[in-house]
Amino acid sequence: MLSPTLETERLVLRRYNESDLDAFYEIIHDKRLQTYIFFPDLTREQELEYIKKCMENVETDKCEKWSIVLKENNETLGNISVNTVVKKHNYCVVGYVIRYEYWSHGYATEALKAVSDYLLNSGYYLVECTCNELNIQSSKVMLKAGFKKDGCIPNRRLNLDGTYSGAEYYSKRKEV
Repeated sequence: MLSPTLETERLVLRRYNESDLDAFYEIIHDKRLQTYIFFPDLTREQELEYIKKCMENVETDKCEKWSIVLKENNETLGNISVNTVVKKHNYCVVGYVIRYEYWSHGYATEALKAVSDYLLNSGYYLVECTCNELNIQSSKVMLKAGFKKDGCIPNRRLNLDGTYSGAEYYSKRKEV
């Protein structure tokens, strides 16, 4: 079973469902987040179809996806997912996004730590994350979640304003 429910002190990480639509739609249309992350320009209907597809494919899809939900009020804060699996080298790439108003509360770090620990304990050798070099907050999240910075490749990410920024790469390995 993919994407089992994970719990942390303040969060529940669970499979996507239709109740996430408003939060996800808000995220992909927030210009402050688009500064660092490219989102497709989806309508509400297209976003709902994407969520439904994720729900339908949860048992067969090789990439796991979780909604990040606040325990205290069941509010969806964002999502975290395995975007790429490289079976040959036994690692995966994780991406996450949190609604802007919840930045700097430690939620992304808490979610990333829980998911990366789950993945490493499930048999992956390494979990990788990447971010736009301008996204200092995301860099801090990865470091606080136990990742190490592997490097930066310049001019790799297209910014909202048409310029390019470097992509920073981080990884976390299973403790042996």
